[in-house]
Parts: sequence; C-alpha cells; structure tokens
Amino acid sequence: MSAARVRWARPWALGFVVRAAMLALGGLTAIAVWAGPAAAASFDGIAIEARVISVDTAKESATVRIDPTPTGNFTVSGNLSLLTKDVVLYTNTVNGSLAHNYRTGGFMDPFETTVPLDGDTSTYPFHHLKIEIDALATTRGGVRSGELVRLRMRVSNNLAGYRISPHSVVREGTILQIMLHVDPSWAAVLFAVFIMVVMWALALAAIAVVVNLVARRRRFEGAFAAFLAALLFAFPTVRNALPGIPPVGVLFDYAAFFWAEAIVALALIALIIGWTSRGLVGTGERRD
Repeated sequence: MSAARVRWARPWALGFVVRAAMLALGGLTAIAVWAGPAAAASFDGIAIEARVISVDTAKESATVRIDPTPTGNFTVSGNLSLLTKDVVLYTNTVNGSLAHNYRTGGFMDPFETTVPLDGDTSTYPFHHLKIEIDALATTRGGVRSGELVRLRMRVSNNLAGYRISPHSVVREGTILQIMLHVDPSWAAVLFAVFIMVVMWALALAAIAVVVNLVARRRRFEGAFAAFLAALLFAFPTVRNALPGIPPVGVLFDYAAFFWAEAIVALALIALIIGWTSRGLVGTGERRD
C-alpha cells in the first residue's frame, strides 16, 4: 500500500492512525472478535474499561471515560497496575490528543475523551444517534516503529435519559472500532410530548383570556397581562430544560414551541391594545 493511496477520512477520527499502523507494520490487520471469559486468564495486552458518561447534542459529541489496565506480560508480576513496556494508546477524539503515552514502571492513568456523535438531531425527541469508539495501542515508537498491542475493550453505560445499544459489549483485537446506537429513553420522549401538549393548552388558554376580556369587555385585571408575559418568557426556559434537547430549530420547536410563543405574544399585544383603545373597565383606583 503506497502512501499516496491513503485517504484521510475525518480529521478527528482514528482512521488515519489505523492506516498508518497498517503501513508501518507491513499491512498487518486485525479483526475485532468477541472475547469469552475463558480467554481472560491468558490475555496479554491492555484491558480497557470504556464508559459513556455524557451526550451533548448541542456540540454533537459524547464523553467517554477510558480506564486502561495492563494484563499478562505487560504488567509487573504481583502488581496489575505497573507496566513492563512502554505503551502508546490511541483513541478517537474531536479535540485534544489522540495519543496517550505510558512509560515502563508507571501506571496507566484513566482519561476522558470526547468522541463524535453522528446522526440527525433535527427530529428531536424522536431522533436516533450513533457513537463510534476507536482504539489502537502500540509499544514504544508509536505507529511508525512500534508493535501493535492486543486490546480488550469493555464498553458500558448507564446514562440517564438515553437508551444505548448494546448496553454492554466486549471486543478483543489490535484495532478496535465499536459502534453504539443512542436513542432518547421512553421517559424523555414522553416528557417532551407532554410539554408540547402543555404549551398548546396554555397558548389556547391565553386566547380564551383575551377573548373574554376584549370581546366581552370584561373587567381588566393587571394579573392577566402578567400571566401572559410570564408565559412568554417561561416557555423558552422550559424548552431549554428538556433532557438532551439540541439548539432551536428541531421538530419540537415547529410542533409546539414556536406556535405557543407566537400565540401568547399576539394575545398579550391584543390585550394591551384592547385595554388602551376600547377603554376596558379597570380595577378602579385605590381609595385612601
């Protein structure tokens, strides 16, 4: 494989590291396979515990905590924390360094990496997303002159507000690529739909208040205007507090939020104009 044929995919992904490793090591490839419990005792390499700890739809990224541990001939006998060889661990990320260097006799400290979040968030709360976690490890020298190190990665999650499939997965190999499917939990979907219904109900209630006050020339109370003004500024706060909601412009906004804001704003304006132009009866002046 010539260097001219290497294609650089995403700049933040681990693809170019994988291709560089294949180039430097004579086209060596590895296929991730399912690891069974029987292989645990004889495994020589790095065992990685990866845990999804947060999902940020606004930044289209997810945070994964990586906790590597040397095993077999990579660890000091009687101590599962100290390395016997220099190791360079690569993981994909959207920012920061891909490479994490660990020295002989040292510990493999855990770290957090921010991986890309793929998918279309415009259909919130019915959106479907994906997380890809890539990993590659070599001995001293990195992908240029080092040797590939076998990895066993176990990915787990218990993230509130999301359903991540598979919930737990273990892969073993020298070049690992794990894809996770991320969907909002049923509780999050039902809550978002409930807020849509509430916004529409309150917007229709605002119309009813204005019709009773203006069309029927009912007694005007300042609390009515305060009620509508409070709704106008409360809706954005409620909208932004929904679990995992992306920036403005998603399905939720077109289905309820934009309409509710417009209706309440027009109702408030109509109430003020009706009170000033039609001379609605006020609450009366205070008597001393």
